[in-house]
Amino acid sequence: MHLKRRSCILLSVFLLSLASPLASSQSVIEPMPPQAQGFSSSWDLVEPVSKQAILTNPVDPVIDLASLSFDPLSNNLNLIPSTWRADSGNSLYLLQLNVNDGAIVDSMADDYEFTVLEAHGSAVWTIRIDDVQHLEAINSLEKVRWIGDYLPGMKIGTNAHDATIAQIVLSKDVSPEYVALFSATLAEDGADIAWCSLDMCEAYYEFGMTNKQLQHIAFDQHVLFIDGSFSLSLHNNLAATEVGAVAVRAPSSLNLDGSGETIAVMDTGVDFDHPDLVGRVAAINTQFGLDSSPIDSNSGHGTHVAMTVLGDGTGDAVATGVAPEANLVMYALEHDPTGVFGRQGSIYDLLSDAELKTASVAVNAWGLNGNYGAYTADSRSTDQYVTNNKYLLPVFSVGDNGGSGSSKITAPGTAKNVLSIGSSVNGSVSSYSSEGPTLDGRIKPDLVAPGDGICSARAEEAKNGMGPVCGTGTHSNGRSMYMQLSGTSQATAVAGGSASLAREYLREVAGINKPSASLIKATLINGAEDLGTPDIPNAYEGWGQIDLENSLNPSSSGVSLDVFQDDERELQAGFSLIYSFDLDGSKGIDITLAWSDAEASANAAQSESRLLNNLDLILIAPDGTSYLGNHFSSGISTTGGSADNLNNIERIRIPAGATTQNGDWMVTVEHKGGSSQRYSIVIAADATLIPKADLTTFGNSILPSSSTPLVGDLVSISLAWHNQGTLASGPYRIQFEDVTSGSILYDSNRTSLQGGSLDSVSFFTQFTTTGVHKLRLSLDTSNQVQELNDAANGIDNNIVELDIEVTAQGLRVIFQNPDGSIPTTSEDRDSAASVTMDVRNETGLSLPFVIAHEGTGERPVSLTVSSVQEPDPIYPTLLLSPEDSWSKSVNQTGVFTIAEQGQENDTIFLTLNLDDTSASFDGATKRYARAGSFIVDVTARYQNQPTVSHTQRLYIEIGQVDSVDVVPSGTSGVSAKPGERTGFSIGVRNTGNSAAQYTMSCTSSSQWQIMLGNSNSSSLEFEPLNILQDLSMDVNVFIPSIANGEPLAGSSDQVTCVVTSPTDPTLNRVEIVDVTVSELKAFRSDLFGPNGAVGPGALALPVFADTGELVYFNHTIQNQGNVPLDFAVTLERGNPAWAAEIQYDQEISSTSLSVTLLPGQSGDVAMRLLVPETAREGNSNTYTLRVESSPQMFTLNSTSLIVGENLDVNLVSNVGTLISVPVNNDFTFTEFIVENTGNSDLDLEWSTSLAPDGWSVGYSNPPSSVSVLSQASAQLAIQAPNQTASGFGFDLQLFVNGSNNGRFTNAELIVRVEVPATSFAGISVSDETVAPLLFIPRGDSGKQSFTIINEGNIPLNGELTVEVRDADGTLLDDRSTTISPSSITNLGIGESIEVVGKVSTDEDSIDGRMNLVILLTTTDGVVIEFMADTSVSSQQSSGGIFGTLPAYLSYPLVLFVLLGLLYGGRKLKQSSKMDDDGTELVAPDAHTDADHLGTRRDEALDISHSVNDIASGEVSQDEIAAALAQSLDMPAPVGKAQVPTGLPPSGLPPVGLPPAGLPPAGLPPVGLPQVKTVPVLPVPVPAGPPLPPGGLPDGWTMEQWNHYGEQYLQRMGLN
Repeated sequence: MHLKRRSCILLSVFLLSLASPLASSQSVIEPMPPQAQGFSSSWDLVEPVSKQAILTNPVDPVIDLASLSFDPLSNNLNLIPSTWRADSGNSLYLLQLNVNDGAIVDSMADDYEFTVLEAHGSAVWTIRIDDVQHLEAINSLEKVRWIGDYLPGMKIGTNAHDATIAQIVLSKDVSPEYVALFSATLAEDGADIAWCSLDMCEAYYEFGMTNKQLQHIAFDQHVLFIDGSFSLSLHNNLAATEVGAVAVRAPSSLNLDGSGETIAVMDTGVDFDHPDLVGRVAAINTQFGLDSSPIDSNSGHGTHVAMTVLGDGTGDAVATGVAPEANLVMYALEHDPTGVFGRQGSIYDLLSDAELKTASVAVNAWGLNGNYGAYTADSRSTDQYVTNNKYLLPVFSVGDNGGSGSSKITAPGTAKNVLSIGSSVNGSVSSYSSEGPTLDGRIKPDLVAPGDGICSARAEEAKNGMGPVCGTGTHSNGRSMYMQLSGTSQATAVAGGSASLAREYLREVAGINKPSASLIKATLINGAEDLGTPDIPNAYEGWGQIDLENSLNPSSSGVSLDVFQDDERELQAGFSLIYSFDLDGSKGIDITLAWSDAEASANAAQSESRLLNNLDLILIAPDGTSYLGNHFSSGISTTGGSADNLNNIERIRIPAGATTQNGDWMVTVEHKGGSSQRYSIVIAADATLIPKADLTTFGNSILPSSSTPLVGDLVSISLAWHNQGTLASGPYRIQFEDVTSGSILYDSNRTSLQGGSLDSVSFFTQFTTTGVHKLRLSLDTSNQVQELNDAANGIDNNIVELDIEVTAQGLRVIFQNPDGSIPTTSEDRDSAASVTMDVRNETGLSLPFVIAHEGTGERPVSLTVSSVQEPDPIYPTLLLSPEDSWSKSVNQTGVFTIAEQGQENDTIFLTLNLDDTSASFDGATKRYARAGSFIVDVTARYQNQPTVSHTQRLYIEIGQVDSVDVVPSGTSGVSAKPGERTGFSIGVRNTGNSAAQYTMSCTSSSQWQIMLGNSNSSSLEFEPLNILQDLSMDVNVFIPSIANGEPLAGSSDQVTCVVTSPTDPTLNRVEIVDVTVSELKAFRSDLFGPNGAVGPGALALPVFADTGELVYFNHTIQNQGNVPLDFAVTLERGNPAWAAEIQYDQEISSTSLSVTLLPGQSGDVAMRLLVPETAREGNSNTYTLRVESSPQMFTLNSTSLIVGENLDVNLVSNVGTLISVPVNNDFTFTEFIVENTGNSDLDLEWSTSLAPDGWSVGYSNPPSSVSVLSQASAQLAIQAPNQTASGFGFDLQLFVNGSNNGRFTNAELIVRVEVPATSFAGISVSDETVAPLLFIPRGDSGKQSFTIINEGNIPLNGELTVEVRDADGTLLDDRSTTISPSSITNLGIGESIEVVGKVSTDEDSIDGRMNLVILLTTTDGVVIEFMADTSVSSQQSSGGIFGTLPAYLSYPLVLFVLLGLLYGGRKLKQSSKMDDDGTELVAPDAHTDADHLGTRRDEALDISHSVNDIASGEVSQDEIAAALAQSLDMPAPVGKAQVPTGLPPSGLPPVGLPPAGLPPAGLPPVGLPQVKTVPVLPVPVPAGPPLPPGGLPDGWTMEQWNHYGEQYLQRMGLN
């Protein structure tokens, strides 16, 4: 799988900062953290108590390459075609030694000026020799087995031919410039895509790499190996989605959560704003991916893996990752448009960038889709990085190829220094998890972790989520927030999080400041659980399933075990280190040894071991039983077997109960071959360290000044030894003897030597005999010290021997004195051989010396000069290669012929030239020779008798030069805005001649915060800098945030940085940098309304207001910048009709105003918003207040007013609250006004409080509704009972209830009702059974008695008059009237008086029924009328009927006839179908003719007679009003109320509705109810008033109802 490219070529050259010697780097020194609270660590640091020399493993003579294997001494390499052979320009060679010791190769490289490029296998190295003249000399060395060309044909891997993807390993001495050129060359030579890093390149060929292209690459002198590769694939398996969960969580007792850890994840991308990750993304990188997008837009694999590692479960705790407080550095490698997963750049580049971003664990849930089990260029790149950078642990999945057979581990999971992870489920290995081992037989996977059904985050952008939904929560786009996946990818994520927790524990609890990757790896493996039947190690689970609890806090039978660790211990090839314990084996023993082995060559047969530095782990029991690392049976270490020479992990496991031995156990780590190697070891057991002394000798414990001294010469002997134990030795005795001569050369009693200390002694001696002398140094010869190793215990390391040859005749090498003379004594010769170099002015030495012949005869003499060597600081007799490169030469070469002593030419004068080639005085900065003490051995020997020789050791002392360049950069124009940070860099370059330590401390004159590099401190100690090494430290200056307008723009602060050195007290470099405050224009605006703060830029919740309300807002503007700001404040209204204004100081505007604020100043803009009186409930308006300082700098504060619920009603009286109700048998009407002061239409219901008994109270046609902000009138009708005492009064409460859609409001009014002194009388016929005033004979008279009752509340006084009127009310003068008595005086209340009215007729009196009107006029002006019918006989007669019968007979007869007619009429009426006689349509007390045959009723119901006419007595106005009042639910008029005498009043009733209620049928009820509660009105009909609750009154039609009602309402002004 690769991306096809047309018309253009992608050239990706990744050059790391380490490519340039001047590259800047930063380092954060982790402080020693306190132990986690509540938990005591059982971890202890352990140191070896003994170091021993051992034999290295024998060398395999066969060199195994990827495409061929050969023994260079027996195989013919002519099998390689000539076209694939090296040309004359070849500089690459294979070097094979007889012993696997990298130190020898390093020393040879110095002596013969070649570069070691790669350890190619056991005792085989790839080297570059620029000067071929050295080939012969190298090949002649005793330790060299073979050296030969590294041919182009040897560089080809088995998959290189026709490869689509080619990986090319580059030599380590390649320059960045050449890498760029080589990448371009690949593209020009036909690669579709090519990228290069400093360690490797990768090229894509769409149609496969041709033979010619392959050949061009192979012949390049910077190419070490070429092979085909495969695309990358993600490791997911969805076959099992049930069960399985993250079984590893931070144990609560350990309180681990990943805090303080940074984890790198290299995958498809990440949903960086997923709630489970917010705030913990340290960096997202796309520079190594296939596009620049970091999103996880396809499968969501990267997000799932990252959250499995460190998701915090914010969205759903079920998906909490393993290290939920760790930080993430993400590398997005997917090509989003196509979903192709790949990378640009080597794994070395990826890991290097991750470590620069402070990552300590790198999770890689992917691998190559091919080359299974192979050690590839990617594997090599990974190992190379971890070798060079020991603090980052890469974690790789092994792939999902389970069931496909053995050795299916995917690269780079095949690398030695990674943690390779398989998957487990429910206590067994997942069926899909790839099976090991690697093709060279190494144990892989290292561990397994739960990987089935892992519920973790799904990316919001993931279009093709790979697993089923789990957990709760959805993204804004509706996709689930979590999904479930299975695979080694998920297991790798769990393992990565576990590794981070282990590292956190090692830092915070065990107190290991910076644990190495190998220690973390050893820790996890040491406590792993053997799944199923015990059988570790195996190809399925490796060393078992991760068990953090057992790794960090192991126990046996509930008792915590002790854990010992030794991290980064260095061991040279051919040596071993011993740890001694007092240990109870019955509790179990777990030991894991791990080391980051040097990268092996990818160009070797895959079956060939890739282990370069072969360390072995050995456990020795008290009885001497030995256990070898990785020798297991049924999951338990067993005795016997052979040492492991494949794996860089070795483990010993003895479970509890497997042994019962107690006592002294020894753990030994042996280095069987390779280069010097650092390792980590973890030991868990019930044990304590044994504090013992251990005096030991070592290789150079005896160091003579010459290994071939002459007889009689004064020879300097230096002796040295070491107490490598942990306990002081106490007094002891040493002895140095010449075994050959049997003489004691030195014997001394020594004082106590502390553990870990070195002791030495030097003295002079002479040898008197020639030949080989065996010299022996013996320690503790009196057995005074109880030692771990001596003649009685362990391995005797107290004796060392050295053979030297003493000659009587021979040669002498003598360095001349500074004046050119030749020293003659031993002391002078030794003094001349000790020189001090003028390091400030010289980069080398030219030292004259002579070879003096002290023998006989002429002899050929050869001369050899050793390389410049440096004594080991701990073991001075151990000589090491110096860090600087030195060249050596003698002014004359060849074999010299020297005459015998005393003859001419018995002395050869020569000059030794030593040059420190690393030093240079060219350029602006001098590079001095490195300080220190150095040694060069100059040996002269007879060419034909090599045993005759002399070596003069030259001692060179180079003094220390303390010098440093402090170079600030970026210090001009340093500025930043308040609240931001700025900075500059101060580069410190060590221009001295030794490694130096520097400390930088920066201060601010204004106490501004300063942070150096990535630290939180303003003072930081640099990591040690080598000669001419530089380190640029970023000085981050944080400008304080604005406070009260400060710091002002243009103000400045002085930052003073001081560089000092603990190694050079005189160093004190000061740099002062001015930091200027830039202009910051910033402001804040806050809108405060009735409900509090609205907030800047937010759309506030609406504010509810009442109709007509004035709503106040306050808008606070704060100048948060450091310069004055002018603001334009504008107010925009959605509905401009609503009044509003804003005000600042004295400026008021409805639209805009200006505000100027100084820095730190605040201003308040008042905003007043008026809700119109016409606004109705639910009406709204939006207001936007814009505060603008510039078109790009503004805020918007929006709010809205919504007219809320405001139901309000008010009840007032037009005439006050005192109502005077006279006693007059009539209603007193008082008008009230009801006002709707709210914003919703109201339906009204009326009621009153209870009135006293006998009182009639009610509303006269009250309004049933009132519109918003409208008013209506209501009349209250009150009638007092007759004879109510004057002055009587009571309070009456009036209620009106308003409602709208189930919401209610009310108003009440209290009025005072009082009765005044009232004159009033009731007049009635005394005897209604007689009618003496009817049919009075002409010329005659009639009398009738009337009763007058005082119904008032004061004595009645008045005058009585009587008169006769016709129907029109005209006073008649055709008859006379009298009344007797004619006055009333002091008639008491309730008393009555009889009066007699008399009517006297004339002969010409008019016929017809007339009205006798009695008028009572009281003394206080009240006129009371009463009417009675009167008439005269229809014809004149002298008497009797028709003039014939006398009156006394005529009248009874007439009466009888009338009674008969009345009786007959009743019978007739009862027999008819007409149920009513029409009297129901007569108003109460109306005097009309009976409705003969119903004609009156018919006429009344005939509306055609009354269109547009005022209703006549046929349907009285009272009837209409009463009926309409009933529809409006008014009380009916009092039945007994007497109609005043005289004609009814003309016209309509007074304005306003009449008293309520005409009953539907029959006479009106008597009296008013005391309190009337008005029910809810029915919905009115389209025309006319609403119907009464009971429907139409009997006898009414709808047309009549609407017609009369509409007219009535119009005339009353109510419609």
